[in-house]
Amino acid sequence: MVNNKFLLLAVALVLSACGGSSAGSPVTQSAPANSTEAMTAEEAPAAPATDASENGAVAGGAPSDQARTQTETQIDQQAFERMVIKTADMSIQVLDVRAAEAALRSRTATLGGYIVQSQSTGSDEYMALNISVRVPSNRFDEALGDVQGLAEEVLSSALRGDDVTEEFVDLDSRRQTLEATRDRLRALLAEAKTVEDTLMVNQTLTEYQVEIDQIVGRQKFLSQSSAMSTINVAIAPVPAVEPIVSEDGWQPLTVAQDSLRGLVGFGQGLATLLIVLLVWSPVWGTLLLVVWLFARRLRGAPRQQQAG
Repeated sequence: MVNNKFLLLAVALVLSACGGSSAGSPVTQSAPANSTEAMTAEEAPAAPATDASENGAVAGGAPSDQARTQTETQIDQQAFERMVIKTADMSIQVLDVRAAEAALRSRTATLGGYIVQSQSTGSDEYMALNISVRVPSNRFDEALGDVQGLAEEVLSSALRGDDVTEEFVDLDSRRQTLEATRDRLRALLAEAKTVEDTLMVNQTLTEYQVEIDQIVGRQKFLSQSSAMSTINVAIAPVPAVEPIVSEDGWQPLTVAQDSLRGLVGFGQGLATLLIVLLVWSPVWGTLLLVVWLFARRLRGAPRQQQAG
């Protein structure tokens, strides 16, 4: 009988946790009517154990109108305080990338934020930077204004928000239900008389604790993510203005100087040639005279033959 009692109570606790706070839960039908533990397990989903008497919970475990009103009010307050994970992506151009990075780091620290990552590419003459910062959500707009203030030109800007309020409220409701069931399992474990009952309740208790820890971890992540907003900034230098005439392009003065040098060189070459010809004139003059005389003699020979 004792084992059956513990088994029925454990099943009642599990079903009550899974079924939420509905008044007509099957848990009450499977639990003994005169069992104090069964009644407590039935009341757990309706309201926290410590507030059951104050909220006017009825003997059958159904919450009073006052308890339901308080629960709905708490959920409405949580829903009003929206939890939004904000993210911004910006691309800007600045005159000095390193100076802009230093200013952004300093301003982020002033706002109570921190640098998530930073990556630079290129040389000092043309360095591009990708940097991600996180700032408190209540100073998100202020941080965006600071980034825009650093820019000579904002190339692109995109904002997005992920509302996780509903997920957080659902997780909180599940956590409260599981914690109430866990507390009753602990009380049941203290009353266990046999090793079999102890092992059975302890195994169920462990499973509930693992699920509670997972929910708490997820809630912590959502809370931290919504409390701090992320800004991703791509920083590039302003492109240099190219002159109409490139420094290495057409230069009239240089062209005139080169032409003058060419003319002087041509004159020098011609003068050099004349000097050489003049110096060698006895040689080439003699050769020309011999050739001329020989050619004249050849032209005169046919005439003499015709005359004879």
